[in-house]
Amino acid sequence: MDKNINQGKIDSQTLESIFRTSKKTIQEYVSEIERNCRYKSTRSQVVKGVILDDRSRLIDLYEACVQQDAHIRSVLETLESQIIGERYMLARQNANGQYVRDVDATKKIQGSQFIKIIKGIAESKLYGYTLIEINPTIDPITGKLNDVNLIERRNVLPEQKTVLKRQGIWLPNWDLETPKYKKNYILINSGDLGLFSATTPLILAKKFTLANYINFSHTYGQPIIHGKSESENLGDRNRLANDIASAATNRVIVTGLNDDIDIKAFTMSNSEKIYTSLIELVNAEVSNLILGSESMAGATQSYVGSTKAHQDIFRDRIKVYREYIENAMNEEIIPRLVAMGYIENGLEFKYSGGLEMSVESKIDLYDFLSDKYEIEPDEIAKEFGVVVKKQFNNPAGWNDINDDGKVDDKDNVVSGGSTGAAAPASRRRYRRRSSSSVANYLQEVMNGRRDIR
Repeated sequence: MDKNINQGKIDSQTLESIFRTSKKTIQEYVSEIERNCRYKSTRSQVVKGVILDDRSRLIDLYEACVQQDAHIRSVLETLESQIIGERYMLARQNANGQYVRDVDATKKIQGSQFIKIIKGIAESKLYGYTLIEINPTIDPITGKLNDVNLIERRNVLPEQKTVLKRQGIWLPNWDLETPKYKKNYILINSGDLGLFSATTPLILAKKFTLANYINFSHTYGQPIIHGKSESENLGDRNRLANDIASAATNRVIVTGLNDDIDIKAFTMSNSEKIYTSLIELVNAEVSNLILGSESMAGATQSYVGSTKAHQDIFRDRIKVYREYIENAMNEEIIPRLVAMGYIENGLEFKYSGGLEMSVESKIDLYDFLSDKYEIEPDEIAKEFGVVVKKQFNNPAGWNDINDDGKVDDKDNVVSGGSTGAAAPASRRRYRRRSSSSVANYLQEVMNGRRDIR
């Protein structure tokens, strides 16, 4: 047995796995699903030394699809954009039940190592499980953790909570139930085979459909060159055929006086729709399953209002991912970091707020709030890139209410509608220009139709 096995640390660098990611078929996928179902029926009888929860070949299928299909990679990139970045924080709950960001602590969980953790948690919903290794070593330059790893999934038996050094062989192994491994290793198990169990057969079908589509295009995409020869001699006809074949490459041909050459194209009457429709169907199903909406992965919607409906579904789906990540972080990761002394106790991992709003929604929100509250100019500059100064409805100053080009006593409206000398602040009524003009101005700025100077 390896030396590191008794030291509370998995030697992840020496894990031995066999990767079988080529020539995957739906039949192989079905076989692995059947094998997993057989395991479920007997797992209560599992004894030590018996490998039943081996998902290595299923992971091969998953990764083959992820590596070879551009659409699912695009979908995963969209998902990643919504779960990492500056959207999350470490916060404390105050007496009012509100979460207040701890700026210094939040900085500690930002950077490449914590992106690994968040992506690993999200991937556990896709693959079914993830084993995260957190070593309590601090980078002397950044002051952050510098060693976070995702353990090779093919060597992990998630239900048996065991890591195998050699894939398919019971010993040597690491028992994750042993207390010495609980400090540094976190197994995130979704409890099923992951969302990829539903996308994999679709992508495999799409792969073979795409191959057939390429063969179809090769066969019927090239026109036939038809040559006519007056000669009945077989040798003359063969010579003309060879000349035509050469001309297809060299773009030059010399014929007899009575020889004729024309091009005949195939009329397919939308035969290619058999292939393109299936490919589009698979892409839509994959997008809907992972993101909740195919439009968020680039699909065009056919009716008015569909975009907003799909955006709402997308927001709900991303909210589910974020809640899943929050729960895993607060239940598994944060307690480990506290035990390591990396962060203080009492902090919770939270996403900062809702999803990114459209420009129109932001304008509507700011327009609504500015009627009731004074908004910091820095906030507007941050969201829209527009440098603003004094607000039109700011009670600290006057406005050109009567639009005469100057601010004077006539712009003070006293209760009852009379104008004149300055009235007490409590009796002054201020207004800004119509909200529509403000909204239109911001919209023009965002669309590049108005220059900001």
